[in-house]
Amino acid sequence: MSKKQFRSQASSSRAVSGAFAASDGVLGPFDGGGFGGVSSSPLSYVYEPPDMSTISEPNIVVAFKNVQKKDSTTKAKALEDLLQYSTALEKANGVENAVLDAWIKVYPRTSIDTARRVRQLAHQLQGTIAHKSGKAFAKCMPDVVGAWLAGLFDGDKMVSRTAHSSFKEVFQSEEKINNVWTVYLGSILQYCSDAVFKETVYTLSDERTVSPDDAAAKYARVVAAAVLVVRYVLEISSSKAVGKEHDAVHDFLGRKELWKFAAHSDASVRRAIYRLLDTMTVKDLEKQDLEIISSCIITSSLSIDQTASALDYVRALVRLTQNFPTVWTDHYKGTGKKAATKRLCQFLSKGSQGSASRYWDEVKKLLLNVPISVLLPPHDASDHKYATIEALREGISNREEPRSSQHAAWKAYLELVQRSLLEPQGDRDELVRDTVLPIVTQYITLSRETQGWTVSNSQPSIVEDAAIIASNSPQIFIDHWRTLSNAIVQDLQTSLPEQSKDYAKSQDSISAKANRWYDLQARLSRREIVDDVRLVMKDASIMEVQSAIALLKARNGKPYGAASTMEIAIRLQPDLISAGQQIRDSLRRFMADDFPDLLLSPAGPYLIDLLPQLKGIIDENAVYRKSLNATLQAPDTPARPNTLRKLMVSPCLASLENDSELLAGVATTLKQLMIKGPPNEDIFHKAISNPQAPSRLIQDLLAQLFDDLSLDEQQSTSLKGIETLIKHNDNAVKAYDAASNRSALLAKLIALGDSGDEVVSLRAKTISDLLQSHSSADHAQDDQKILEILRHGLDTMDPNALSVTLLVDLAKKTFQGCSEQDKSTMASQILPDERRWTEALRPILTTRPKPSLAITNPLGNSLALVEPPTPFETTFHNKDGHSTAFRMLWFTIALIKTSDIFGYATADRRNCIIREVAIILQIASDNLSIRSSNLLWGDQDMEAEEDIIDIVTQAQALLASWISGTPATVLPSDVSSTLMDDSHGLSVSSYYSSRAYVSLLTEMTEAHVQPDTEQKLDLAKVAKNAADIMTAVATVLTVQDTTAVTRTFNELLAGLTGTELNKEMKEHDAIHKVILLNSILSRDDFGDVLPGIPKQRLVFFVQHVCKQLIESPEDNPPSILQAPLTKSARVLTAEIMKVINHLLPALSELYGSFWEDLAAILPKTWSFDKESPEEILPSLHAGLRLYSTLRPMAVGNSNDDLVDALKSHEESLSSGLMHLLYAFQRLPDESHQPQKIVNELLARQISSIKGPLDVSANSELFPALGSESSALQGAAYQLLHRQVPKMQEDVSMEKALSKDYIAKLPDELLSLILEAPTLDSLAEESFSKSLPASLRTYLLSWQLIFDHWNGSSDAVKNDYVNTIKEGSYIDGLLSLAADFLISSRARPVDASKFDIESHALGSEDLPEKDAQGLLIHLYYLSLRNLPTLSKTWWRDHTSRQTQISLESWTEKHISPLIIAAELATVSAWAATAASNPDDNNNNNDKDHPMTVKTSPSTREITATIPIDDQSTLALGVHLPPAYPLARATVASLHRVGVSEHKWQSWLRTTQGIINFSDLGGGNQIVDGLAAWRRNVMGMMKGQSECAICYSVEFVPWWVFVPVVQE
Repeated sequence: MSKKQFRSQASSSRAVSGAFAASDGVLGPFDGGGFGGVSSSPLSYVYEPPDMSTISEPNIVVAFKNVQKKDSTTKAKALEDLLQYSTALEKANGVENAVLDAWIKVYPRTSIDTARRVRQLAHQLQGTIAHKSGKAFAKCMPDVVGAWLAGLFDGDKMVSRTAHSSFKEVFQSEEKINNVWTVYLGSILQYCSDAVFKETVYTLSDERTVSPDDAAAKYARVVAAAVLVVRYVLEISSSKAVGKEHDAVHDFLGRKELWKFAAHSDASVRRAIYRLLDTMTVKDLEKQDLEIISSCIITSSLSIDQTASALDYVRALVRLTQNFPTVWTDHYKGTGKKAATKRLCQFLSKGSQGSASRYWDEVKKLLLNVPISVLLPPHDASDHKYATIEALREGISNREEPRSSQHAAWKAYLELVQRSLLEPQGDRDELVRDTVLPIVTQYITLSRETQGWTVSNSQPSIVEDAAIIASNSPQIFIDHWRTLSNAIVQDLQTSLPEQSKDYAKSQDSISAKANRWYDLQARLSRREIVDDVRLVMKDASIMEVQSAIALLKARNGKPYGAASTMEIAIRLQPDLISAGQQIRDSLRRFMADDFPDLLLSPAGPYLIDLLPQLKGIIDENAVYRKSLNATLQAPDTPARPNTLRKLMVSPCLASLENDSELLAGVATTLKQLMIKGPPNEDIFHKAISNPQAPSRLIQDLLAQLFDDLSLDEQQSTSLKGIETLIKHNDNAVKAYDAASNRSALLAKLIALGDSGDEVVSLRAKTISDLLQSHSSADHAQDDQKILEILRHGLDTMDPNALSVTLLVDLAKKTFQGCSEQDKSTMASQILPDERRWTEALRPILTTRPKPSLAITNPLGNSLALVEPPTPFETTFHNKDGHSTAFRMLWFTIALIKTSDIFGYATADRRNCIIREVAIILQIASDNLSIRSSNLLWGDQDMEAEEDIIDIVTQAQALLASWISGTPATVLPSDVSSTLMDDSHGLSVSSYYSSRAYVSLLTEMTEAHVQPDTEQKLDLAKVAKNAADIMTAVATVLTVQDTTAVTRTFNELLAGLTGTELNKEMKEHDAIHKVILLNSILSRDDFGDVLPGIPKQRLVFFVQHVCKQLIESPEDNPPSILQAPLTKSARVLTAEIMKVINHLLPALSELYGSFWEDLAAILPKTWSFDKESPEEILPSLHAGLRLYSTLRPMAVGNSNDDLVDALKSHEESLSSGLMHLLYAFQRLPDESHQPQKIVNELLARQISSIKGPLDVSANSELFPALGSESSALQGAAYQLLHRQVPKMQEDVSMEKALSKDYIAKLPDELLSLILEAPTLDSLAEESFSKSLPASLRTYLLSWQLIFDHWNGSSDAVKNDYVNTIKEGSYIDGLLSLAADFLISSRARPVDASKFDIESHALGSEDLPEKDAQGLLIHLYYLSLRNLPTLSKTWWRDHTSRQTQISLESWTEKHISPLIIAAELATVSAWAATAASNPDDNNNNNDKDHPMTVKTSPSTREITATIPIDDQSTLALGVHLPPAYPLARATVASLHRVGVSEHKWQSWLRTTQGIINFSDLGGGNQIVDGLAAWRRNVMGMMKGQSECAICYSVEFVPWWVFVPVVQE
């Protein structure tokens, strides 16, 4: 719309408003009759605006003006403002009259606005204003009541609901509401009359601003609401009330314009008219002109589209026809094409037109009341004889007709047919043939040509009713039935052969047709039909069955549709076989002669279903068994599963109860089918779900499935079968209860419940629970079976025994399930007794403890005195590597921790458990210290070992909790006394009993628990009886009488001082005494006693034992350390050195020769020849500990004797330590705690060696880097690391003196990095405790290699780079770093958490973190020192994905550090070059010095050389973010006096040197800048300034060359 048009409309609106605004204008008062015939209707869009001059609120005036605007949004906003205003009013004050007057004029036309929101707000505001105005609003009601009540019938539910709410807000009771309808009935009818008869589309809407569709919808809504208001008036108003307005009502209902709306295009208007007609009483209708009604309701409305109004229309027609059937005849004026019959046919042929199924019920009523002359009029040749019936069928078969309406529709159809059949003038047979029998035919044949007669298969009752109607014409029905029967037979004979692709489709179609055919016959046979019809149906069925038999014989059972026909016919018509002898004989011969041959044919399954139907004709059970046996023996063909499936669901399955052989065959076959799984697994389920399945079959199946549980590959399927049996067949539980090996079956299920296969485990647990919950066996017997399972699982090494976890669960469940009075007995039966513990420990105690365990246990070297036990030849471990004793420990601890069974056990049983647990914990401690040092458990992987440690930890915690409890109840005296009694002697059992005793008493002391027994120290008994050394040591370590301990110490010390130890060594007397002395010294409380011992006595003792140890040729007998050392000498030496180590702090300030003796003794204790490391570890440990005590005492000590002694023997001591390093470097210590303790102690002493080592001569030190011990490896690394700087100084000097000298890395070092570890090689390694040895060796070797770069000259570095390049060593390191840090992880390692520039091995707590940090550091060094080699590897040896990931990670974590270091190197070089210019270009450098500036923020280097005072040459080097993986770029910044070609050549040369130089560490950038400077300086030679202009002049050299004259 143009602006001009818009202004024109706006001005005309203002003109109209202005004309109506004045109360007295030129034209006088407005009376609705002037001004061009402007309508006075309250609904018209043309109206006199309300007078708002007296409204007090300006905002309200604005709001009212906005309500009159055209825009719906503006109207809605204005109404909201008015609603807010009216809501805020107090009811006492009410609404001012001016506002009421304005609202009365605005409300009616606002209430019919096109916008739903506007109509809602109008009704809501109307209710609020009326409520707030109170009685004052009564005078306004006549003007608004019509529009208000019409809102109740608005087509929009939300608007209608709002109008209803507003009306209820004012008139809150039903009485008041009825009074409104009564009092204002005249106003209501006047509003409705005006709305229906006066208003048009164009009076209600302005065609200039409202679209035609919106205008039409508005008009239809107003008319429909008005009609429905009148209908409601007729419904609720009394005749007396209506009588007052009788004329108005009669006038409204009698106008033809009203009934013309019956054919209106809007469905809401039509529905309103039809509902009005349906509401009108007979008396109301009698007063109407029926010709008008007939013309509008029937003639005009039957032919139009009644979508959304058909149901209301047909209801109105039913009411009208029931009361005034003449509207179809006498009062109907249409003829020809408008004849009533044709109009009715047009209507019926359209179907329900989207209506509900109730529509057809109303249609049925209508057709029962329409005059028969209309339904069956005389017809001419051009008309269908049964046009109405055909039209109705056409409407029913309409594609859009819903299925839910089919039943009601066909019922109406059959009612119409039956009414037609009652008319005498019709041809009944013809009517049946044309209108009924096609329904039956189509139902059976489902022909596409007659789809219009199709009745849904879910509505067979309709077809049944149709057939009953047709049977009332017997001859017609009989002829048609025979025709259908012949068609059935013909279909059987012409069915497609097996070779056809549509074979199955053809046979299934025949089967479905037979099912419908015989189902219909069965239904008809239950109804009252003519005998002739019944006989024909039976004869037809017999003929069909015989035809099927003949066809099956002729085609070898291929047409299974024929077999299905037989089965359905006899099943649905069981009396068929009694119809005659002929059919019985035919069936008997067929089943006897032909059935076995057809069993595996496609027809077989259907013939099997026929067996139960032939009971009484044949021996169906015998035939069934014969057929089943033949099927089981038959080869596996595609037809066999289908036959078996049918055989298994047959009720004849029960006949196998006494046939054992056949039952076994069936069970085996079913099991095989279940194991194979889909698609034939369902046969197994069908068989066991058959209620007739014999119990013996279930027993056989259960037995076979249980047997298969021992086969790993069949466990899951067997368990699945057992579970299915138990859940679906009660006989399975009975069979389980009757099994003789019931406990074994239960144990097997419980064992499988602990399977690693989650599916197997879950199914086994489910079955076990099901069997135990459903079992009917005696509970006491069940408990005994479970106890047998528990004992068998713990006491035997049966590979099929239950796991300890399952045994604990089973024991706990059994214990908790018994009664309170039986719990004590059950606890004693479940918990192992002393006999079982003794038997379990007997094999374990036949293994002598390892000698090196003397280092870690409190009894020390007393274990060296243990007598060798007698070997025990039997199986020690189960499949998990656990001994019986360990399983008992695990079971007992887990059961006691998770239940209260310990409290119910007897005191003796509790004491036994405490004692045995304490002993086993000592044995377990040894096995954890040295892997496989005893037989408590065998070799375990890391995960299993962690589980064992967890079990041992739980046992220790439980034992500690017992100890910390009340001694009288938890740790009574007989526990400790029994352990003490058992410690007598030198057996392995005595040794561990003694250790257990010491451990328990020590725990009690630490827990501040006073023992309930006090040990008395009897020196005579303890010191003299060597056989009771274990008891003696245990007593010394735990006795509380410190006075007696001190006295015993003095006596032992005095006795040993005067004893020739070497003489008593063989009889162990000396060893016994020294061990006791060490036991006393190791007591925690003896540190306070030692200072009170006279020092002179200590000195005499030390001097005496040193002389006994020193080797001297004159000694007779020889000294203790006389080579070769015996086992006893080693033990005695170790114990003596331990004593001396305890005494040294008290002797530190004393002088004497014993210091020299000690320094001489130590190297002798470290030497060994062919002795086993296991045997010598205790003496080595004692010697190293003594040395570790002496060495700190010599530092800063005033004892010159000690300092001199160590200094004089420094070389022998260092050599001895290095000898041990070389000897132990290949001995792993990860699983050998004593070895690890010695190695760590040795490493600490080696690291303390001062002074240079001749590494080049010491070729064994580099291999020590590959030591299996991390401690020794670290020591070797530290020694080499300290020597590298000195080595590099020598190499650099050699390189400087000789140009031919080539610096090389040590070959021994390079050999350690030949083969890099990979992720695959490390996959089986554990990082839980330490780094794998191979990885640790490799990383330390690289760290040593990069140490060679520190302090080396550029020439030496270049040689090293060439060495690395020739061996391609760097590839392995970088590949390992990329895989370990990036590729193998979802997220790369965060390098910011590590010290990238100086990470050292061992600086992280977790080994894996340590490896990550060192790899990051080595990767940094690789890029720093070997940039070109690293870039080459990155470019050529990695995938694209790895390149991207590595570049991104390097850019984030590594490159910033390298760039900073490179820039620092360049800055340092520039400063040095500026202070020390090159001698070759001394003059030029002074005149043209190069200035270098670095910018860390932009990663740039700028080099500038001045040419003169005003000109310079400058270039820039830019380092990319991912440097050095990404190449640096060199760019021109300023060029003067140089050609572009030469300048670019210089830049390329500089960039090439930077990016491809083998040197790193910033030297490549320095070399590039130096090369550029040399090029510039070379160009500057021969140039000088002009004396006149000072410009640079170039004088070629040849100018000064003299020319030779010829």
